[in-house]
Amino acid sequence: MADERPVRRSSKVKVAEFLAGIGEDTVFTKFQLFDGVPGVAQVDRRMRDLRDLGWQIDNYKTDPRLQPDQYRLTTIGTRIDLGEQPKQSPRQRISPARRREALERAGHLCQTCGTRAGERYPDSDQTAVLSVRFIDPTPPVDTDVANLSVECQQCIAGIRAAGAASSPKPDDVLTRTLSLNSREEKRRLYRLMQSGRPERDEVDLIFAGWLRLGRDDRVEVMLQLAGALIEED
Repeated sequence: MADERPVRRSSKVKVAEFLAGIGEDTVFTKFQLFDGVPGVAQVDRRMRDLRDLGWQIDNYKTDPRLQPDQYRLTTIGTRIDLGEQPKQSPRQRISPARRREALERAGHLCQTCGTRAGERYPDSDQTAVLSVRFIDPTPPVDTDVANLSVECQQCIAGIRAAGAASSPKPDDVLTRTLSLNSREEKRRLYRLMQSGRPERDEVDLIFAGWLRLGRDDRVEVMLQLAGALIEED
């Protein structure tokens, strides 16, 4: 007599089946995830494991449009729920030591916009969360710090939204570089290229600190500055 016992599916397969059912470019909550995959311990961790299989699942750290309890399924990867096997080797991970090295090299600033980790964005109540990613993820991946980029969630979301068309061409960058008017501008750009981090003057740094103050304190400091400007006039 044939064995009619049901085939036991792994927790990761169950999560893949749930996500595939809701479809790409769909926003869902953590509660919906727990409700859709009942009886699975650490279901959110099993969902993160799918990223090694090509699934792109964004949260509020990588997409500032999302709330802390929301996720977006951007890309469906290997359909392990249908028995598909991974078509590529597992995603190359960045070691904690290399991640720290990249953050320290960038001065804990987003290398795209210069926002500091934990700094509040001027246009929202969110604070910046920095992520480290490979500049060129093509296998075999170069894990040297020179191939690592530090970016905040708003810049990462902008890069993903723009797609490959947003990637600059070397000739265009060189043309703009050589067209800089003054030698000082070229020297400053060279320093930036050497350090791998944006430069921010004292005004930028003060403004970033002001944004982290409470509302009443921000108003008080702004009024004090207004008074100082009137006295100088």
